[in-house]
Amino acid sequence: MRISLLLAASACIMAAVLLYSSGRESRLLRADPDSISRNSTLETFALSRGAPLFELHCASCHGVQGEGDSRRGVPALNDGDWLYGSGLVSDIEQVIKFGIRSYHPRAWNLAIMPAYARPRPSSRDGKIAPLSPQDIRDLVEFLYRAQGRTADAAAALRGAALFTGVGGCYDCHAVDAKGDSAIGAPDLTDRITLYGDGSRESLSLSISQGRHGLCPAWVNRIGPAGIREVAVFVHSLSGAG
Repeated sequence: MRISLLLAASACIMAAVLLYSSGRESRLLRADPDSISRNSTLETFALSRGAPLFELHCASCHGVQGEGDSRRGVPALNDGDWLYGSGLVSDIEQVIKFGIRSYHPRAWNLAIMPAYARPRPSSRDGKIAPLSPQDIRDLVEFLYRAQGRTADAAAALRGAALFTGVGGCYDCHAVDAKGDSAIGAPDLTDRITLYGDGSRESLSLSISQGRHGLCPAWVNRIGPAGIREVAVFVHSLSGAG
């Protein structure tokens, strides 16, 4: 008799927990994603579930604290610097859903860095011409100057002409080299580097070999509530939560 009562009580508790979670999930999915951080109850619920999902699916690349890995071109998620969008939960949610160059039809896939040291730098744009080793060195000096670092003045001027001219770099990174978060082209003036340590060698390697990292689409692998919960958690890592 006592065991039956205990089992019945446990079943009632489990049912109550599931009902509670289901209700919160529904509220989370109905909410404006960019308003969740202003609702402490809903945000706490999302964070409590988003953190373990992030650790399970995302931490192997981005790190447990979202620190990223510049050796592999995995962006940090905890610095408030965003490649895609402006760091809103809705922006982050779109990246998680559809990925970056993931072959999903709704993925971001426009910003693919050409490999300027190759005879054909881009497989998508045959009009992009290769650059000589000296051209690449000049571009690096231009970037150093744009970042407020000590640079060869004459080389930087030549690099500026290449950046806005035959190199075509401005087309993605903008004339002021501050990038374009609508397509995922990074700001080149802030010393936050996606690949490498920001040294002349690492910048030269990026220009020479090209860059095009990937992020998988999670839309059919994590449920809608889970995707939103991870987005809220990533938003909190950036300090914006």
